[in-house]
Amino acid sequence: MDQEKKQTKCNIHQILNNNLLLFEENNIQTKICSICAKQLTQNFNKIIELDEFIYANDDHIFSSFPPLEDDNIYKTIQKLQIKKGSSIEEIFVEKINNYFLSLKKEINQKIDVLHNQVKSQLIQIRDYKQNQGDIFLDFYNEISSKFDIQRLYSQYSKDSEQRLKEIIQEKYQNIKKNTENLQKNISEYQAIINKINLKNAVEIQQKILGLLDQINFFEKSFIEDVEFEKSKSYLSSQNLEIQRLQNRQLQINQSRDGNGVSYANFILDPNKKYIFRVKLQTNSQSNSFLVVGIIQEQDKDNKQLQDGICYNERGNCMTIKKIVKGNNVFEGQKTNIDKEIEMRIHLAQKMIKVANYPNYENVAELENKDLILQNTQYRLAVELHFSVHKIIITHLSTVDEFDQQM
Repeated sequence: MDQEKKQTKCNIHQILNNNLLLFEENNIQTKICSICAKQLTQNFNKIIELDEFIYANDDHIFSSFPPLEDDNIYKTIQKLQIKKGSSIEEIFVEKINNYFLSLKKEINQKIDVLHNQVKSQLIQIRDYKQNQGDIFLDFYNEISSKFDIQRLYSQYSKDSEQRLKEIIQEKYQNIKKNTENLQKNISEYQAIINKINLKNAVEIQQKILGLLDQINFFEKSFIEDVEFEKSKSYLSSQNLEIQRLQNRQLQINQSRDGNGVSYANFILDPNKKYIFRVKLQTNSQSNSFLVVGIIQEQDKDNKQLQDGICYNERGNCMTIKKIVKGNNVFEGQKTNIDKEIEMRIHLAQKMIKVANYPNYENVAELENKDLILQNTQYRLAVELHFSVHKIIITHLSTVDEFDQQM
């Protein structure tokens, strides 16, 4: 079939070929010219060139056919078709490489901006008593008579000996005055040095590094698949309210004060390594405390968590309290009303640790590992005591290996 036979002339507009297809649902035209097509429809996406359809290769994707509810699908398929020569691994590598290149570029740009800001502040400090160190040293040399003593020794004589004794006696006579003057100079010098305070910057650096460590393209955080349930018969557990937040995190609070226990809807696998993060929002209540841990399957509906294996901020009854890094994870009465902790669990190794998150400055572990019983089923659990409290379960995942931050 040659080109002319396929593209017959339009009966109405005889100078034009019927070289188009119109595939509207209620107006299908298998051969039509451009003027007729424009008269019949305003939806030009439904018009396809006849040659495009007839001579389309096996891998050709039309931009509007077959009819779909979402026109973006055509573009998506076309993009995927372009990448058909790439393996899934190559696509992953490209995406990950682009991500880290962009991350590195943006971080470096931000660091450069901050560095330049700090350097401009350093110029101001430099202008303020620029040579304070030299002034301090000059003053020390003056009151110590160091150069005079050196000269007398270099030209030593009987007169020198007498003069040396006089100088040293003078130093003892002025001991109080010289001490005070030197201490004053030291204080002034240190005040300038201490204008650079790295504590806050180091804390931010640790948080950034902690967040970078969380970047993970393949390990799945299964918090979206997990639910927490109310203890069926323990004290005030029925007052608990459990809801899923927009970010897929879980929030647990209660309608009135009282001991309420909530536990996960799955049993921990002894051979898996779990990372569990929980945030306590206290609404500034000073005697707030967090109780989080594991509870035996047989106890989940009839016992309180704080009598078992838990991190308990009430103090003495904590079982996860053996300090392995820093100080107590428990900070006493809270000034931090939005504290988050991370718990790591590997039952097969009888290992449970907790740390403040994301800094990991303070780390504690289970003091008596024999409390973890073999051939016993456990669930994750939390316990609330005040209606103003909210426990937010922010993260739950398994990992092949724990990192070294705890």
